Amino acid sequence: MPCLLALLASGCVTVYQPLVSLQRPVVVDPQLANFEGQRMLIRCLPSDYLKPSDADQLCRNVRSLFTKQGAQVEVQVPRAGVSARSDEDVTKVDLIIDLKARLVHEENSALLWTLSGITFTLVPAITDFTFSQEVIIRDSTGFLLASDTLQGRFVRYCGAGLWAVNSLLDLFVRSDEEDLTGDAAKRDFSRDFHGQLSQLAFNARMRSMMMRGFEAPTQAPESPSSK
Repeated sequence: MPCLLALLASGCVTVYQPLVSLQRPVVVDPQLANFEGQRMLIRCLPSDYLKPSDADQLCRNVRSLFTKQGAQVEVQVPRAGVSARSDEDVTKVDLIIDLKARLVHEENSALLWTLSGITFTLVPAITDFTFSQEVIIRDSTGFLLASDTLQGRFVRYCGAGLWAVNSLLDLFVRSDEEDLTGDAAKRDFSRDFHGQLSQLAFNARMRSMMMRGFEAPTQAPESPSSK
């Protein structure tokens, strides 16, 4: 039985489905310098679903995304007992992006796993979970520039036969964009997530620039000679 469970764990196919907002078309190309000269603070907030170590990984991933687009990025993972950035440091950034993930739904039937083991993976075991990523973008004063909730679903089918069939289809039938095995699900999710996050940040930047255009110009004090 332990060997069979190890085989089940190694022979899995993960299917990714974009849900709320992740399937929305974007016009921003994450490969271009969309944020040249922009200063960003990325804050990844740990939760019951997102452990601090995972929050660190998320922040590094997002920092890489925006650094490649020309931004100067700093990251922060708030932890108990660790002081936050000072107000003076926060005022030096242009955009503050807060990311918080939570689990929306999870289904992992022990009965199905048992049935899969009894049938020697003829019946695949299925793990299904849906998560949401909340994105809030503000300027250095705390003014809300953009916010959205991105939801995605991952369905994992574990079974040696299912994995073997899909591996052969990926190798001989499907194109690289249609592959189901390997890191295909992770790659497809990253493409959607990076695109939507870049679009949100770009929209926030444009809104910030527009709001600054309505600010009253600062008047210089009158010199004594002009009186």
